[in-house]
Amino acid sequence: MSAVTLTSRERSTLSAICDALVPVIYRANDPGGVFGYGAEQAGTPERARYLIGELRDDRDRARLRLLLRALDAPLINFLFSGRFASLAAMAVSERERVLRSWAFSRIPARRAGFQALKRLVHVAHYCWPAADGGHPAWEATGYPGPLEPPAERAATLPVRSVTGDVTLDCDVAVVGSGAGGGVVAGVLAEAGLRVVVLEKGPNPRAEAMTQVEGEMLGALYLDGGLLMTQNGSMPILSGSCVGGGTTINWTTSLEIPDGVRGEWDAVSGLDFFESRRLRESYRRVGARIGITTAHSEPGRRDAIIEEGCRLLGWHVDAQPRNVTDCPSGLECGFCGYGCRRGAKNSTVSTYLADAVASGSEVVPDCTVERVLVEGGRAAGVEGWVRTEEGALARVTVRSGTVVVAAGTVHTPAVLRRSGLVNLNIGKWLRLHPVTALGAVFADRVDPWTGGLQTRYSEEFADMDGGGYGCRFETGPVHFALAASGFGWESSAQHRVDVSRLGHTTVGGVLLRDREPGRVVVGSDGRPRAHYEISRADAAHVRRGLVSVAEVLAAAGAEELVSLHTPPVRVHPSRPGWRDDLLRGMDGRGFRRCRMTYISFHQMGTARMGRDPATSAVDGQGQSHEVPGLYVADGSTFPTPSGVNPMLTIMAIADHIARSVLEAR
Repeated sequence: MSAVTLTSRERSTLSAICDALVPVIYRANDPGGVFGYGAEQAGTPERARYLIGELRDDRDRARLRLLLRALDAPLINFLFSGRFASLAAMAVSERERVLRSWAFSRIPARRAGFQALKRLVHVAHYCWPAADGGHPAWEATGYPGPLEPPAERAATLPVRSVTGDVTLDCDVAVVGSGAGGGVVAGVLAEAGLRVVVLEKGPNPRAEAMTQVEGEMLGALYLDGGLLMTQNGSMPILSGSCVGGGTTINWTTSLEIPDGVRGEWDAVSGLDFFESRRLRESYRRVGARIGITTAHSEPGRRDAIIEEGCRLLGWHVDAQPRNVTDCPSGLECGFCGYGCRRGAKNSTVSTYLADAVASGSEVVPDCTVERVLVEGGRAAGVEGWVRTEEGALARVTVRSGTVVVAAGTVHTPAVLRRSGLVNLNIGKWLRLHPVTALGAVFADRVDPWTGGLQTRYSEEFADMDGGGYGCRFETGPVHFALAASGFGWESSAQHRVDVSRLGHTTVGGVLLRDREPGRVVVGSDGRPRAHYEISRADAAHVRRGLVSVAEVLAAAGAEELVSLHTPPVRVHPSRPGWRDDLLRGMDGRGFRRCRMTYISFHQMGTARMGRDPATSAVDGQGQSHEVPGLYVADGSTFPTPSGVNPMLTIMAIADHIARSVLEAR
């Protein structure tokens, strides 16, 4: 592990922040043992420096260093907290008071700064084991940490190793190997075309899926799981490995609702989304990835959602999932860090395996810089690979057709770096913001166990008559989610919250967001996501949180905790708890870094449509500007799907692959 180079004063300030957020507490005052050792003993400052160094965007790194310098400045601390001293010169209690002034500030930028530091420090502290392989907080909560490897492990996909500059020739170059690129590669290769797939991330092997959260976030997620919206309000989680999101997602496999199909046809001017052709693509994809509810037995956290919804008379159903012989037990709960058993039917074990068996090649660790355009049409791609020796090797692929499926954040960057100027590239970004309400139960929940996502409710999916609202879902809660997502008010209360993790679940509220953001590609060629929850969407979140509170209360929750900073805490056994919850949440607000949101789904930045004035690609996924250049990922969505997008991305990719064949 190598850390970023910080000045001595920056290192001192970072260590002071770590000591304030993860203080040393004597055992008598920490009966749960959560703070069995402090930040320095755990190596938290060193890991935090490592995470800062892992930031891909120099501007993000610069902002964090500026924040450290601000907290080192006595005058700034005096202006905002009344203490004229650097943070490192203060007692731990005084440091916490300064950090609290940032956390509860009226200024959104200061709140965002605190949230960035809290996520950084808590992930660094909780998401790696100590030298002995354990962790006091893990032991205190009953969290097992990394499991023993399963007896049967998933096979590793054969890939092409690049050791020096290389030029490859093929019929179709595919950028990205996830739900979009993987399907395109498989369909075209089986049709007899020579395909080369270029994947930005590594090729994960089952034996390398350590289940150490910090390691797996760095290895399998885009920008190491550290990508944020530019205002600091929302982490953006996306797969960055062979198989993309299908390798690390929670297997939910849903078609878009009929109302969304109609909206998409109306917005796009196409007659495709309600067509038999898309339904046939759904059918083919569903058969290939083995969608079933046979392995959707609910674990405790999903059973809570089901019980609460049924007691209230609200909709609840089993999630269809793309799995085969899934154990739905402890191992399954870790599958967001890759399925070591091979039970998840990702593109690695389906479409990419088909492509490789048909003679196509997959090149991992390859960053594509641009699409080659010659004679007015696509002619291949250029990129680079960092070899095992650390050198940069140029990769050029010559092809008559290019399919970009780099994901909603990076597809616009590839297109812009390739010289495309369509104004819709990067516009219409939707993020499906997810927040939640925490619920503490008397009995153990062990929220890291059970099937990844086996129950859902659409009771409030349409709050405005137009198909916009919230879905209720759950997901496995490990320490990374708790560390980055839980609200904060003090280190003492944080200790209590963490110590109860084994008794805690979350009722997730997934918003179908009406108002878009945008991805802007900077002069350095890197994409940056600009997004803020609108007031109308915040009203839907508000109603969703109150409603999921009803579900959790009906299922027997003893305490409900919002993800605000500071959290709102209510006890459903007490009269007036609903009013108290609403009053507390309204007082804190739902926007501008007041509470935790996470994006697991990104859509819309190169959307499909008939008119180049309102879309980036046509009904076959082909660029309005460059013939032979196609887009086949979630960026093609005209508006947000409202449901987990994997299956729809795959179905649209199936349609686009067949459009490529028809155009030849």
